[in-house]
Amino acid sequence: MRGLINYGTYCSINSVVQVLYGTRELRDLIRLVDDHDHRSPNRVTLKLKRVIYDMTECNQSPCDPSSLVNALTSYRGAPFDVQEDSDVVFKCIINALADDCGLANKIGRLWDIENEDRVRCLSCNTVQSTLYKSNTITVSMGAHPPTELQDYIKLYTDNTFTTCDYHCTHCHTGTQIEITSKLLTLPQVVCMRIERVRNIGRDTDDIVKTGTRFAFPETLDLKYIMKDPEATLDTVYKLYAVVAHSGSHYCGHYTAYVRDHDIWYLADDSHFRVCSWEDVKSTYEAGSTLCNGVAYMLVYHKQDPNTCAMFNSGL
Repeated sequence: MRGLINYGTYCSINSVVQVLYGTRELRDLIRLVDDHDHRSPNRVTLKLKRVIYDMTECNQSPCDPSSLVNALTSYRGAPFDVQEDSDVVFKCIINALADDCGLANKIGRLWDIENEDRVRCLSCNTVQSTLYKSNTITVSMGAHPPTELQDYIKLYTDNTFTTCDYHCTHCHTGTQIEITSKLLTLPQVVCMRIERVRNIGRDTDDIVKTGTRFAFPETLDLKYIMKDPEATLDTVYKLYAVVAHSGSHYCGHYTAYVRDHDIWYLADDSHFRVCSWEDVKSTYEAGSTLCNGVAYMLVYHKQDPNTCAMFNSGL
């Protein structure tokens, strides 16, 4: 495993690339992508393949991600000359892969989640359902959120809220609606984004980052966010990557913790070292000064049925 060079604003990109490198399905599939497939509408796939290949080489010097950054710039039509949020970088790379063809498209679909939003008019009780796909699960940090991720997931069963100023096309009245969101499918790999940045006012000056404690387990059961929590699905996942951020919303630094063969590593741009689960847990909170790295993205991998059975039985 190798570090990545930071040319000033690349730390969020480097951290996400380390997470993708730690995703064994991506690492196995991308090496099979045809370098001479001219059907590819963008160059992100091939440049990511090159970086992933370089990272597997037995060399202590850090890899150069510049060619990948240039391909991402061409794909989204805007440069990465300022530090981007890690989830923006993640979605840019995954969407570029999904927009490609062949194996690249398959890689981009590794994180696909099928969602259903049910909207009920509180005047006539008419219900409309909308299906859509996403590649992340957002963990909202409200005024009084749970302090544990598993508790948050369990509360997701009550993820229903109302909103006003809605014109119902069935009863033709201005009314309130009730919206309920559920998941229909779970992918092999799940990316969860902790929403630590929020706007407490109307201006950009009112955007703040919270560093309050929010713990996450190594093993997580996602059955509570499913539309049918009793369905016979494998819903137990194991954590293998964390992207953390230190500093304020406007200025800071990203690092990545990646687990490989049950060994945790800390990737800090060009620097790479072995760390412990206790080090990973230090990202639960940032402290009042926000100097400590706090978790922003959590990436979990689906466990095999035998592991799930042991987890559910409490062994």
